[in-house]
Amino acid sequence: MNTRPLGHEFARLFVLCFSVLVLVYLPLIQDPFVRHDDFPALLGTRRAALLKTLDEGRWLNYWWQFRPVFLPSPVHFVLYLVGWSLFSAATALSLLDRDVDGWYKGFLAIFVALSVPAYLMSFWFNTLLPGVWVVALFAVAVLYLPHRTALALMVVAVPLSFMAYTTYPFLLVTLVLLSRKAPKTYKSMAITLGVFVVSLALGVLAVYSLNYIYHGVFGIPVAQWREPTEVNSFADLLANIEKQKVYLHKTLEQMGGGDATHGVVIPLMFLAAWLALFIWNRIIAIGILAAVLVGLAPLVGKALMSGVQVPLRTLGWVWVLFGFCIVSVAVHLSKSSDRWLSLARIAILCVLLFNILAIAKTSYFAFPPWQDTTRKMASSVPEGTETIYVFGDYMEVHGARKAAIQQTRGLQLRLAYLTGATVFICDDKPKGCNDVEPPFDAKGPEEAPVVKPVGQDVFILLPEPDTVS
Repeated sequence: MNTRPLGHEFARLFVLCFSVLVLVYLPLIQDPFVRHDDFPALLGTRRAALLKTLDEGRWLNYWWQFRPVFLPSPVHFVLYLVGWSLFSAATALSLLDRDVDGWYKGFLAIFVALSVPAYLMSFWFNTLLPGVWVVALFAVAVLYLPHRTALALMVVAVPLSFMAYTTYPFLLVTLVLLSRKAPKTYKSMAITLGVFVVSLALGVLAVYSLNYIYHGVFGIPVAQWREPTEVNSFADLLANIEKQKVYLHKTLEQMGGGDATHGVVIPLMFLAAWLALFIWNRIIAIGILAAVLVGLAPLVGKALMSGVQVPLRTLGWVWVLFGFCIVSVAVHLSKSSDRWLSLARIAILCVLLFNILAIAKTSYFAFPPWQDTTRKMASSVPEGTETIYVFGDYMEVHGARKAAIQQTRGLQLRLAYLTGATVFICDDKPKGCNDVEPPFDAKGPEEAPVVKPVGQDVFILLPEPDTVS
């Protein structure tokens, strides 16, 4: 029987999750990596955030731009990690019974904290900071409040989380549906799913209405850069199915640390654990299946009808269910024999270790080169510089390819953030470069960028293609 106060357990798991996250993200804590489309939330660019409301429904993220104080990127990153650590700790304690050994709770908490979808989402931490705190506070509410109160809170929390990120609501319904406080009956599950569907419908209606008021469009149109393919015939549907096969292979590669064959192990383990749980605890197994399907059904349906990818980062709630499923099986085996207990612990530890290695490999090797190169570039810019003109291919900046810098804005906004100057990437031929003459030849340097101040302006020449990886 567990006699430790719930508050003490929660505090211990929170510290555990936060410590592990800091350790894994250590190379990025001081200078976090920011994607080009996450800079608007960091810098408070309201117009860019307003554009996201139309084709993604991100109204909570737009309202976030009106905050009175704009903090540095490292502060935002730490606050994001704190919020996700709170969610991870509360999730483990909400889903597992009070008398379950702390070892299993610790594993589930770390598994959620270091889930691959959560890691992939974390690189939009400036944008998603308000959303992750909505999810975290709701998880704490589920942990401490009665089941009926948590159920009622979904009417508010689901629409808010939907306006932060489309699949955040599925994290919330997972917590309420499988909470240890929830009655383990099919009627209770049906009520929970019913309240969730109503709450999600309210969120969709709110977004549609706001889009109509501000953009004149009642709905969420798919952005053209996603290359949607509308289904008008059976042939179109077959074409979209083929596209989803490609996306599925990419997803398995991400889960497998770059190897789709390794990635297959994760869903197979999930299936095996679920089948075992279905035999031993059918009501919980049905609840897990319901939580998976209530999220996957609309996502897969939308993907098939529009041809738009469902990226791995959207599947965070499925990863939570995977962790809960294998821990539940391990807890069941712990009541049978020591041999099965040892095997179960070894299996879930291997999954966790593989997960950590896949994430740490990216954190420690993919992004630091880009961060270091651009910091050095910015440090060469004198204080008081008003305008920076960049010539050359941004992809030839050391680390750009490994960090998958997608657009010139990745370099432009990075330098603007580090220096405070207005930055023009002249290869894009913006109007700002028409009347300037660079103080160097068009031929790029062989290795490092060349930085030359001229008055209050700075000219930067990037390396030529194929000279820097």
